[in-house]
Formats: sequence, structure tokens, C-alpha cells
Amino acid sequence: MTHLADLRAELFPAARPIGAEANGRNVQGEAVEEAAVAWVRVMKARVPAFDALEPGDLAVVPASALAVIAPTAEELGPLVAAFASTPVSGVLLVEGDSLASAAGARLDELQRALEAAGLAGLRLDPADPAAIERSVIGFIVGRSGELERQAAILEADLERRALAGEGAAAIVGTAAEFLARALALEGPRGEAVAVHAPATAVDAAPAVASYAAGRREGVVLRIPLPSGGAIAILGSRPPTDLERRSLGRAATLVALEMARDEAVRRASDSGGREALPSGGPPWVMVLARQRGLASDDDSPEARTSREQLRRELRLLAPARRLALRGDLDSLEFRLVVAARGSAADLELPNRIATVLARPIAVSRPFAAAVDRPTAEAETRSTLEAALALPDPPAVARADRLPAYRLMGALHNLPDGPRLAAAILAPILTGRADVQRERLQTLRAVLERGGINEAAEALGVHRNTVAYRLRRIEALTGWRLTDAELRLPLAVALRIVQEAQV
Repeated sequence: MTHLADLRAELFPAARPIGAEANGRNVQGEAVEEAAVAWVRVMKARVPAFDALEPGDLAVVPASALAVIAPTAEELGPLVAAFASTPVSGVLLVEGDSLASAAGARLDELQRALEAAGLAGLRLDPADPAAIERSVIGFIVGRSGELERQAAILEADLERRALAGEGAAAIVGTAAEFLARALALEGPRGEAVAVHAPATAVDAAPAVASYAAGRREGVVLRIPLPSGGAIAILGSRPPTDLERRSLGRAATLVALEMARDEAVRRASDSGGREALPSGGPPWVMVLARQRGLASDDDSPEARTSREQLRRELRLLAPARRLALRGDLDSLEFRLVVAARGSAADLELPNRIATVLARPIAVSRPFAAAVDRPTAEAETRSTLEAALALPDPPAVARADRLPAYRLMGALHNLPDGPRLAAAILAPILTGRADVQRERLQTLRAVLERGGINEAAEALGVHRNTVAYRLRRIEALTGWRLTDAELRLPLAVALRIVQEAQV
């Protein structure tokens, strides 16, 4: 069974409890037993305000709808009486965009009336009532699936911040705000790198004080980072399932950001003195897994095999075109290749992939030695995204990272629109009618199998379609004969066009 406390802990951690939910006691100070949440009903700005209201329902009251249903304080009494007589399992008060408005004032009056009646509830920041309803229903009928969806929402935001280069501390801060929980980012030796205490977490201040004092009770759980260190959940409350799932996903992103920050700092120290193949600029980074998780990674046979591969890689191109970094104990094969000025110059990377017989990732071209660590971090992210696919490409390109993440996130479509827009960004420019023409033409060609079929579907001459395709390829650098690109483009087109409708 689902109770209001479960919803607050797992779905709405930033919500403020009201009435009996605030302390588990009624106005007489007596302990109360929470009613199970049977279903959720959203108040509409019309009469009747609820399509139905049955015992155990959770009532969602948006401030905007309340201002229509109860424009004066006198009309709140019958509403509260209806909640009490049903009885509902609780009330969610959803604030409007402006607390200074009449709607916000009416919500305050309803909260006081609910507290006087001993009814339980939560007060939420401005949000879409339909999204709240969907989340609560998802939690009631499939708790695990809804928690995964919430964790995916946070993960998508963290990925966006990571791609924007906001840094590990900002990623942990975003997670702390989302979860309304004090968090600390710790380094490999347990040192505090950053501590975040969200204003919405009422226990954040004492939790941080306890952590700063070094008391054991200051940390309830540490989520290890793959590169060493941890994300520490502060306070005395037990960690929720949502916190465990969300921070488990965030740990990899945080570790990558910490590694990138450190690499950038090392590069800043060396400046332009870092030796790169003299055949550049531009250069590209190439990465592949050198060591797996097998127990024999350090056996003599494994080391001999790795050394043989490294020798074969060095023979693929002269030193002015290729430099092999790291050593036998590195987790990855890391190569710097002098490119020929184009992200599509994959001749040497393809040969590297053939020799290694495993997926590799290639960065976008860079022109300064100080940019190498950033290119390496970008390539590492690309490799991880490609390896997560059911059928990884032999050569994964960093300029297609959104495509790999989109294909890997098809099971999690809430993240689809952002990645689809990133893939199609090169053609989503110019006038709106030009954008629509490009999208329609591209989708017709990808879904109809050929230019003739696409022309028939669009009602234009085949030469018109061919001309449009040449313009799209010139604008984007895409080659629509590339099988690796056709499917992500087709999926992204469908997502973007459905969103436009």
C-alpha cells in the first residue's frame, strides 16, 4: 500500500508537510494512522471540481483551480468538509506561479482550514498537475518503474550539465536540490570536495554541521565513485529508494567530470608544451578499452597480448600522424591522431578498430594542445554511450554522441525530445517553413526507402527531393547512405515532429 509519507519521501522530497502529515498527530496531539492512497484526483477549474471523489483518494488542488472553485474564504468550508467526509487520504496543494496573487492567498487559507480539520497533506512548488497525477498513479501501480522514471529525469538533467562542462560539484548540487537532501562530494581520500545543503531540506543544516564536525552519524550512506571518492548522503534519515537509484546513476557522471577537471588542470600546468603528432593540427583523440574486468588482466599472457597490440598500433602510421599514450596498465588505449581537417576522416581510426577488434571512439577535431584533455573526456563519454548500445558501432564518433544516447535511451522516452533536438540541431535553423520542409523531406526519404517513393509521398518531382537532400547534406555533413546514422535520424525526426504537432 502507498501512504502520503511514501509519496513525500520518494516523489516529492521538497514538499512541505501540512496538517497531520507534518508530525503524525492531530490537532489534539494524538497519534494518527495514515490512510492508504487508493487513487489520485485532480481539481478542475469548473463545477463539479472533481469527476469523482472516493474514500482513500488523494486530492490534488492547484492554486489556479482553487481560485475559480472557491473565490471567497466562505466557500472553502464545504470543500474541506467534503474532503473530511469522503474521507480522502490526503491533499496536495500545488502553488501557482505567484504567491502574491489571490490564488496563492486562497491556497494559504485552505491550508489553515485543512490543518484545523486534522487532514493530512503536502504543499508543492509550482508544477503541472497532470504530471503530478501521472507520477502518483505510476507510483501506486508500479513503484519501481516510477522511481526509475524519476531517476531518469534527474539523470537527463545531470547529463546536460555535464555536457555543458558545469563540473562535478554542480552536478552533485543539482542532485541535492532535486532530492531535497544534503549531499557531499568526497575525494579519493575521503576529503570533502563540495557540500550542498538545499533550502528545501529542513534537516540539511544540522546534517551538514554533524558532517563538518566529523561525527559518524553525519553520513547515512556513501555511493562510491568508479574513480575513487564518493557521494555522501548526509543526515540521520535513512536513504530512500529514489536517492539510491538516482545517485547510483549520477556517480558515473560525477567521476567522469572529476577526471576531466583533473585532466584539464594538468594540461593547464603543461600549457602548450604537450607533445602531439607533428602532422597536426587538427588532431583527434581515439579511445578503446585496453583492460576489462577479467581476473587475468595482469597475467603474463594478458600483458603480452596488450603489448603486442600496442606494437601493432604504433606500426599503423608514422609518429608525425599517431602518438600512443599511457602504458600497459592503463585502462584504455589512448591515441592522438593527426587528422586531415574533417570529423569524417576515419581512415586511420577504422584501421585502429580493425587491429583492436573492439569498438573505439573518436573525438571531434581540436587545434590546441590544451584542448586535448577535454577531447579525451568527450571521447570517453562517447565510448561509454556506444558500449551501452545492443550493437555498438566499430567507430563511435563524438559528434554523434546525442545519437548514441538517444538510441540507448529509447526505453526512457522522457529523455528523447532533448536528444532528438540535439541530433537535428543542424537543420533546425532558419525560417520555420524551411525547417518544416527539411524535416518532411528527410523523414520521407528515410521512411519511404528511396527518392522516387519520397517524391510521390511529398507530391513533388524527384529532382526536387534530390536537390533538397544535397542541400541538407551540405549543411550538416551527414551522408544519408550511412546506416549508423539513418536509424537515429529517423527516430529523432519522429520525436521532434510529434512534439511539434
